[in-house]
This record gives sequence, C-alpha cells and structure tokens, in this order.
Amino acid sequence: MADMTMEFYCTACGKCCLEGAGWLPVVEADIARWETSAPHVLRYVAWEGEAGERRGGLSRSVVTGRETTRCPFVRKRRGRAEYYCRIYEVRPQVCRRYPTSPDHALYTGCDGEFVPAGDAT
Repeated sequence: MADMTMEFYCTACGKCCLEGAGWLPVVEADIARWETSAPHVLRYVAWEGEAGERRGGLSRSVVTGRETTRCPFVRKRRGRAEYYCRIYEVRPQVCRRYPTSPDHALYTGCDGEFVPAGDAT
C-alpha cells in the first residue's frame, strides 16, 4: 500500500488560537524574525538568554497589555464565524507547526481536517 501524504485544511475556526493559547512559546528564530520584520510584536514577548539562544513566550494582550488566556493576535472576522491572525506572515514557529497530528487537532477541538496532499485549498 502506498504511503499517502496528508495536508491540513484550515477552516479558520480559531480554536487553536482561542483555547489554551494564552502562552505561546517562542524561540530564537521567532525573536530574530520579529526584530527585522515586525518589531511591534516584541512588546508582547518575554524572553531570556543571549542573542542566538533566546527563548520565551508570547502572552500579553495587544489591547490591555495584561496576561491573556488566548493568542493576543487572533481576531474574529466581523459578521462571520471565522478568525484570522494579525501576524500570520511572521507568526511563531509553534503556530507554523499546528496541528502536529490529527490527534492534536482533535484534542484542541479544531474544525479543520487532514486531506490527501494537493486537495487542501
């Protein structure tokens, strides 16, 4: 039986960003990307370590500046049951890897689905 490669089809339900995404881990690559491409994001990041080895978390509301229980950059589309990321092009590595498996998507209640490669649109 041939091994079929699967891709994730996102429905923009927002569950990955709304439920339990209050503290998102960030790594050196994220911090370096934000320093050059999106310095405004760094206001919401707490990190430690020397350049080249920095790690931390993204956990502050972009509205209040306080700790939050959801991703601070997710927003609901007006009049629709869909969400979008305000920093999608420079989002952290953890978000780029979501979901790590069908079980992971199921665990978070995600409405997206895994489909054969090439079928995700």
